[in-house]
Amino acid sequence: MQSIASSTIRPARLIRRGLGFLFLGVGIAGALLPIIPGWPGLFVAILLLGRRDPALRRLHLIGRRGLRRLRTARAPHMRRLGRWLSGQYVGMRRSMTPHLIRAEKMFK
Repeated sequence: MQSIASSTIRPARLIRRGLGFLFLGVGIAGALLPIIPGWPGLFVAILLLGRRDPALRRLHLIGRRGLRRLRTARAPHMRRLGRWLSGQYVGMRRSMTPHLIRAEKMFK
């Protein structure tokens, strides 16, 4: 038998997860398109989904593997692109992680 509290948490969690993936899509589109910035969408998506979300962690690992493949590519221009993107990734991660941790503590 389900309690009332558990039945009301489920829709809120689904809405939060749906919004998180929506903002994740906006963030990825912003990273690929020069018109809109991608980092605000990614920041909101990480806040909504949480850093421990399995789907978000899987996407993160896929992205890191892609960067590694670029860095080790045979073509020199692809290696340069991979090194540049890896530097951008590291810089963004170092600047965003403390803010994400602080925001997660505020919303808990």
